[in-house]
Amino acid sequence: MKAIDFACNLLKTLNESDLSPASIRVLFCLGAGLHYKDDITSFLSNSQNSGNISTILKRLEQHKLVKLISADTDYYGLSEKGKDAIRKLLRFLPTH
Repeated sequence: MKAIDFACNLLKTLNESDLSPASIRVLFCLGAGLHYKDDITSFLSNSQNSGNISTILKRLEQHKLVKLISADTDYYGLSEKGKDAIRKLLRFLPTH
């Protein structure tokens, strides 16, 4: 798959998603291994602030897409439903 094919397919699936663009960005951050709220905020610093990230994480938690693993450190993880959401967003990728 060429980069332009990847980009076009990703944009198409993102557009079809019921999730907000901000929620998708946070899910992808968690999928990429950024589990602390501060790390997600730092990574998305150009587009989101800490308060927005907290709100998004709480909303994703309410929808059972993420789970708060440690409230003391604001450490989050993807739930199975969250992993499924990412799989759905990336369904166009070859699986073999």
